[in-house]
Amino acid sequence: MTDYVTYSDDLEVVPENEDAQINDIVRYLQTTQKRTFDERRHATRDTHAKGQGFLKGRFTIEADLPEELAQSLFATPGAHDAVLRFATEPGAMLDDRQPAARGLGLKIFDVDGDKLGNDGRTTQDFTFNNCPVLPLTDVPTYREIHYLKAEYGHDPELLAQKIGERDDADLQTLFERLPNIDLLANSYYSQSAFRFGDYVCKYALMPNREAQRALAARPVTDDDSPGVLTEWLTEFMADNEAGFDFCIQLQTDPERMPIEDASVDWDVGESAYRKVATLTLSPQNPYTPARRVFCDDVLGFDGWLGRADLRPLGSINRVRAKAYRSSSKMRHHLNQRAEFEPTSIADVPD
Repeated sequence: MTDYVTYSDDLEVVPENEDAQINDIVRYLQTTQKRTFDERRHATRDTHAKGQGFLKGRFTIEADLPEELAQSLFATPGAHDAVLRFATEPGAMLDDRQPAARGLGLKIFDVDGDKLGNDGRTTQDFTFNNCPVLPLTDVPTYREIHYLKAEYGHDPELLAQKIGERDDADLQTLFERLPNIDLLANSYYSQSAFRFGDYVCKYALMPNREAQRALAARPVTDDDSPGVLTEWLTEFMADNEAGFDFCIQLQTDPERMPIEDASVDWDVGESAYRKVATLTLSPQNPYTPARRVFCDDVLGFDGWLGRADLRPLGSINRVRAKAYRSSSKMRHHLNQRAEFEPTSIADVPD
């Protein structure tokens, strides 16, 4: 029988000077966010700025899960409405032909339980990236990289040179070497660790339709358009159903599967990803003007406002606790949009 790490509040190790470093990171992110605003006269997220598609779906939790998987939200079988946003990871509006990490934000509706935000919301957010690890590693590395982006982001070639001079340059440029393929063909990962009821986990979304997985055989080329990923998503979803398996990887060893270092890929041979729910996406238009404006300018994703027993863990997530809120506040202020948390799928436009 596999022994899973039991969650406790002392699993995290917080350095004494971490808050000051996080405040520096927030300031650097504000610099890059303001730079993007000055270029476009429209505020975007400080990361995952380029929204590339927005889909409504159904999130169905499996019945008869074993005890270690029947935790928190996943202890109760049933279906929930959901909305997701595909995006490209940087804060700049990159050409789709440029390889980069692709992100996915998922919001589940009608979720009960004690919430970290204590604001009455009934939603649960999950965020993903198509790389299983995060090169930013921890708070000190996060601070160093985002200092460089704030200082040299106006000159991409100089920024690349500065990052290339680092001892961990191969790790920091990992996203630039990811396969540049259809959004629906990627698997997406939480990268960082989370509480999972009585345990600790990472989670993932994995495509579960053969036609969807087959899209990986068609990479983006220089002959494609700058917005090809949105075009492909729109073309496929016009007539096809898509879906992802929502999977959990439980922590079995705190040393080999660390919480504080997001650059470590937890060994699937030691603890495999196991399905706990299915996300089903019916045919629809993922890029209507109304959806684009709502999901880019209004909608937010923040795991720190969800269930307490799905609490984000580790240094990277402690950064996100401040950075996401700072970014959202600046974005909504500059665009003169009220912050709004939808209460049902009916609040998300078609």
